[in-house]
Amino acid sequence: MNAIDIISQLEYQGVSLWVDDDGLHYEGDINIVTPSVINALREYKPEIIEVLSQSAANDEPLPTRWSVALSVIDDMIAEKRSQLLYAKAPVSIQRRDWRKRYQMVLSLNDWETERLEQDLRANKWVYFNNMFETVERTTPEFEIAADKFINWAETKGIGGQFLWVPTGVINHGRMRELPADTIQGLNDYMLSH
Repeated sequence: MNAIDIISQLEYQGVSLWVDDDGLHYEGDINIVTPSVINALREYKPEIIEVLSQSAANDEPLPTRWSVALSVIDDMIAEKRSQLLYAKAPVSIQRRDWRKRYQMVLSLNDWETERLEQDLRANKWVYFNNMFETVERTTPEFEIAADKFINWAETKGIGGQFLWVPTGVINHGRMRELPADTIQGLNDYMLSH
């Protein structure tokens, strides 16, 4: 086992590792971050820090417009979440509301707005549900896991439970209802079924 194996295995299990001035940090399920995992992190700490630091140095920052648009979604989700009675209730942002807000914040014309949405969708930072009416803030990693999950569900013959086409319309605006909103949750579901 080496530093890359440890990082990959923990990321697959939903444990986040990062480096800052204080050193190596982790966050994840206590059932996964066992004493043996902590010992491995201690043993390979210098190598792990080096790998994570190199990876961070190679990461290109998101374009400013993307960052602003994504932070607008985050702000709107936080606003809606504060109004909900139940903490785990799903939050949906209507596309017209989100579009209006980031168009105003960024002073974009209609063409620029359309281009920004295409970029975010193509790079899997944003997922449009329900015929592109509802927008989800997401990450490229989660979208890869979601695609893998949907393909797995189709091979098991249960894909219809999680993905369907809205009544009377056949387009790419298919809705999805996933059993979890984390990569680890999707992996756990596949393992248990």
